[in-house]
Amino acid sequence: MYWKIDKWIERHLAVVGTAIISLVILLYVISQFVPDINQWIITRGFFSVILIVLIIDLIQKVIDLKGSPSSEDVYENQAQALPKIKEFIQKEHPVTSDLLEYSTGSIRELLEELRKANVRIRLLMCHPDSAVSPHERDAIGLGIANLRKDFKGYKNITVKQYRTPASLRGRNLGGKWINVGWYLYSNVDGQVDISGHDVTMILSDINTPQGEKLKGMFNRTFDGLWQDSTTEDLALTPQLQGSAEQASDVPQLHPRRSG
Repeated sequence: MYWKIDKWIERHLAVVGTAIISLVILLYVISQFVPDINQWIITRGFFSVILIVLIIDLIQKVIDLKGSPSSEDVYENQAQALPKIKEFIQKEHPVTSDLLEYSTGSIRELLEELRKANVRIRLLMCHPDSAVSPHERDAIGLGIANLRKDFKGYKNITVKQYRTPASLRGRNLGGKWINVGWYLYSNVDGQVDISGHDVTMILSDINTPQGEKLKGMFNRTFDGLWQDSTTEDLALTPQLQGSAEQASDVPQLHPRRSG
């Protein structure tokens, strides 16, 4: 809600700025032909006031441009996109988040950021029985163990496990920013592998034509899997886990991570 108001103000301030500039130009032209208006502008210091207002507006726009992410960015991999995602969470404090992942092995840092911000989380991850290889099944098992450890007692998370082959990955953060990528498969010496964390990712403001399309693609995929009859609930802490549904000392492994 607040980001929509912010966008509305931003758009209308731009209109006001243009109107002020147009007014200044119009008054200047008129003053060249009407001496009384010219004298009134000079004695009242009208142009000085307008100039100060425009300078302040320009400085504010430069600050906003430097401090805010662009409306759409393409990153080589998840590691490059993660700092911007964390920055958004820290500054904007989104209320909800939908995450479509595989093993969650590469997003533990992101999940921790969401937990610290008390964000309501809906997380989809692959079911171990649908892993593409024994290695990936172990990675998913480790991800589940880490979730149960990291989110012990956390009420604002619901986790489900899908069985459909993984394709899209991404996150809808508070209905404002969308982050999407893909899973790529390979076959090396008869061993099927899947990769996601090292694949190109897009981060976009949803309030743009491109962001709206990405949001539509992500939401259709996420909602379809969330409601699929083969998707199963994963209880982290049975008596607590699941309230996010209403709103929308394991050793580290160092294998290939799908995310």
